Amino acid sequence: MKIKKRLNLIPDYGDINDPAVRAKYGYLEGKVSITGNVILFIMKLTLGLFINSIALIADSVHTLSDVGTSFIVIVSFKIAKKPSDTKHPFGYGRVEYIATMIIAVLLAITGIGFIQQSIERILQSISITHQQYAVVIGGVIFVQAVVKEWMARYSVALGKKIKSDILIADAWHHRSDALTNIGVGISIIGASYGYPLFDPVFGVIVSLVIIYVGFTLGKTSAQFLIGKSPDIDLVKNVKEIGREIQGVKDIHDISVHDYGTRKIITLHAEVDKTLLLDEAHGIADKLEEQIMEKLHCSTIIHIEPTEFLRDTFYKTRIIKDILEKQPSIISFHNIRIIRRYEADDISMHLVVNKDMSIQDSHQLCHRIEAAIQKKYGSCAVHIHLEPCQHSHCPICSVSCEKKKND
Repeated sequence: MKIKKRLNLIPDYGDINDPAVRAKYGYLEGKVSITGNVILFIMKLTLGLFINSIALIADSVHTLSDVGTSFIVIVSFKIAKKPSDTKHPFGYGRVEYIATMIIAVLLAITGIGFIQQSIERILQSISITHQQYAVVIGGVIFVQAVVKEWMARYSVALGKKIKSDILIADAWHHRSDALTNIGVGISIIGASYGYPLFDPVFGVIVSLVIIYVGFTLGKTSAQFLIGKSPDIDLVKNVKEIGREIQGVKDIHDISVHDYGTRKIITLHAEVDKTLLLDEAHGIADKLEEQIMEKLHCSTIIHIEPTEFLRDTFYKTRIIKDILEKQPSIISFHNIRIIRRYEADDISMHLVVNKDMSIQDSHQLCHRIEAAIQKKYGSCAVHIHLEPCQHSHCPICSVSCEKKKND
């Protein structure tokens, strides 16, 4: 019953894949957040100035920064729904990342300033005033923490409904404010009971939280702007879609170009080399349509002609037998055989002792390549060595549980 009541607060605006509909949910989250944060900011600042609490004043600025973040949410959804043009063929989705980085820098500067003030108060032993109201004010701050947690959960619910990372990120901004509220409430009550250092010490803690939130927001935005590696779940979903398309033998080299509201996936799809061009093109169209329907991403597909024979399993078994006989190999994975006209391409990942020398690793690769070519036949072998990260293990020549096929 509780879940249903919470969901009733979230209206149904229609197709969440429509940028205009997504913008409505973004506006809703932004308006709720801004309204709540403005009220809480005024209350915190007023109470903080009344009792001369640096921790509460710093926390009020933290709450005000949430207003800036929510404003970015509204602006970003407004800009993101604009159609692409000749100057911006991929749309305006990355505007929100640029604006978020600006807010992140301002947050960090604010946090550093409050740390300086808090340290001055520690050195000068400045206590809060009107201590007779400290318990009541501390209780009010605890109630505000509950309100902020509700705002965080509401933002998460909206974010999950439209699958929006920025709404979930804004929710964590609310949650960080709720956590600092609890600390500030404790510091104010503690100061009224003869522990004046509680206030400036928690002022430092709150300031560090502000800096951390700014750093996290800036780091996340920078990763999107620079271009981070594709999400593991997204890659998994793309491969699962590929397996459902008749004619697609394998999918690899998946890259994702994130433009905010628009994502473009590039990938290599392997198909039988005997197919006609028109047939291969049809398979690529089906794959592209399914990815757009299920993941809402545009796709650029490179078709690779490959011959898949019945002896592929046997060939893979030959390679595994050779690798299992090598004492310096801890484990192996991602064995891939691509059949070519002249010679097959074989690639693999091998996990070895992280302390192995360059000379030993070079000799290992040559030894494996020679053994595979002797038993397998004409082929090109590509080996990627990975250092073992289990530093507690004994020397790798000793048999252990890790020495098995992943």
